[in-house]
Amino acid sequence: MTAENGSTPCNSYLTPNTLSRVCFINRCYWPDSEATGQLLTELCEFLAPRWEVSAIAGQPNWEIENESFVRSGVQTRNGVAIHRLLHSRLPKSQRFARVRNLVSFTLAVRRWGKTPGKDCIEPIYESSSAERNSKTKGKCEIIVCETDPFLLPLVVGPMARRRKARLIYYLQDIYPDVAVAVGVAKNNVPIRFLRNRLKAEYLRADCIVVLDEDMRHRLVDWGIPKKKLQIVPNWMNCSTVTPIKSNNPFRAEQHLDDNFVVMHSGNMGLTQRLDVLVDAMRLVTDHVSERRITLALVGNGAKRHELEVQCAGYDHVRFFDYQPRETLAASLSAADLHIVSMDAAITGCLAPSKLYGILASGTPVLAIVPEGNAVWRLVEKERIGWNVVPGDRNAIAEALRNSLRMERSELKAMGERGRALAERLYDKQICCEAFEAILKSTS
Repeated sequence: MTAENGSTPCNSYLTPNTLSRVCFINRCYWPDSEATGQLLTELCEFLAPRWEVSAIAGQPNWEIENESFVRSGVQTRNGVAIHRLLHSRLPKSQRFARVRNLVSFTLAVRRWGKTPGKDCIEPIYESSSAERNSKTKGKCEIIVCETDPFLLPLVVGPMARRRKARLIYYLQDIYPDVAVAVGVAKNNVPIRFLRNRLKAEYLRADCIVVLDEDMRHRLVDWGIPKKKLQIVPNWMNCSTVTPIKSNNPFRAEQHLDDNFVVMHSGNMGLTQRLDVLVDAMRLVTDHVSERRITLALVGNGAKRHELEVQCAGYDHVRFFDYQPRETLAASLSAADLHIVSMDAAITGCLAPSKLYGILASGTPVLAIVPEGNAVWRLVEKERIGWNVVPGDRNAIAEALRNSLRMERSELKAMGERGRALAERLYDKQICCEAFEAILKSTS
């Protein structure tokens, strides 16, 4: 029996020309439409032709429509063995519910790791005895632990040591610093204890992969040796996400052809401060009569409902759900200006992965980010848009007015510089090859 999307049940046999075995552990994976899940899925499937790849994953937050999957158990999809664990899925808009969900998945991973006979890659891959040493059959040689949820290192570290596996931490964000930065936790004794426990696990890893220089600097400040830290940025597949600036189907379907479209595409969470962006839009639209401007908020997240309440009756803001991967080129290219936003306190805690899709779509950027951080430096150096410090609605409004006044040819040139940058540094092939190089050096 074969499921949709190239999936097969767990009794199938694969015989790839493997180099080694690698197991990724993260709650978010296909068919989750969140960026971290899609990026991890792309990385695993990139590696699958040459590595025996397994993904230990949880339940999706935002499922892609028309995607069927095994909710509990094992299946293979595009060469990756997916072990799906059950855990709580309470609404993320409630703080207690979010904590319950992250603890629930962490405990599910801990239980799974302690189940007798469970290995990071079950023996679903078969080859001749000459190619496979029976003593290591079914054993994972490299474990890659991500940070959804951030408590995972506390259970995955001991698991890796029990199995004598090489261990890489792949950090999409740095907790508990994010929680402290956005005000949902205080830097008190329990938080400092948690940070020290995570630090102890990071120090025992073979390697830590972060997304940019700012994240590496933060961990060096924690006391992590710089030589243990490798940078691999997130990416976009530049062969599938290309600029569609003429006859754009998303603009046509949503009746946006006559509008100047400002877009935020991605998570609407605690760190984006989209409420300030909406306030800035009101300042602009109070004085714009000759040209219609629309703010398109595409995606979902803990703050979406509050934003919808804030924008009730205000027709310059429209909300859209996450767009399917196959139509991402059209939706991203539909914007005349894209927003990348970060709270001022979270520099070095995370890096906005949405930037790379924006660059690939050939669209200018309005970066609402702390002055001098990695995104700010990139936008300034490459001349691909505007920078504004977070929280300053007047400055954001002025940047929006400047983009409205700019000639189309100038906006096009900004977008073309961004596209060239994406092809040079942030294409999927380039970044996944960099990650694979780290795996080879670790194995």
